[in-house]
Amino acid sequence: MTTSNHRPYTYPNNRIDIPSHSGRAGGVKYTDFAIKEFIEKAKKKPWFKDTIFVILADHNGGSSGKNTLPTWRYKIPLIVYVPYIIKPQVIHKLSSQIDLMPTLMGILNFSYKSMFYGNDILKANFKERAFIGNYQKLGLLRDNKLTVLLPNKTVKEFHIEKQTLKSVEYKDKCQTIINVIFNNIQKV
Repeated sequence: MTTSNHRPYTYPNNRIDIPSHSGRAGGVKYTDFAIKEFIEKAKKKPWFKDTIFVILADHNGGSSGKNTLPTWRYKIPLIVYVPYIIKPQVIHKLSSQIDLMPTLMGILNFSYKSMFYGNDILKANFKERAFIGNYQKLGLLRDNKLTVLLPNKTVKEFHIEKQTLKSVEYKDKCQTIINVIFNNIQKV
């Protein structure tokens, strides 16, 4: 881990143009600097051609400590850097951290028997879905629906109406069903 995405955002001085302890922007910029420096140094090592570099976040900035599940805050990067094995590409698939190991096994063309919960995202039959959670709630996101298991053992389902890089609009599916029933009762 190159630096923390949490206060106090400490990193060595004079590496980037944002001083340490200045905020998240500096932490992010230093992380980019450190990863680049690490890869450049690794390229000079004899083991570089035989190494898979995996860079994966645990959560997006701002999702920690929240008691809601704003889906846009759970988008995190996964970078698999293996320049001598796979060609560079960008893959936009809804997936989770649990899909990492099966995907790596697929990249390496390993056949294996396992009890992985995840799946290889590069396979044609991969079904997109993501698991998100915090200290209170566990969510399953698929087909523009977020199903949330709450601490009181109840379940709520939301339809994602609109999502951007910095916001999400939900419609409570239970409330929609209640409104439909109420409107139908009023017609009778």
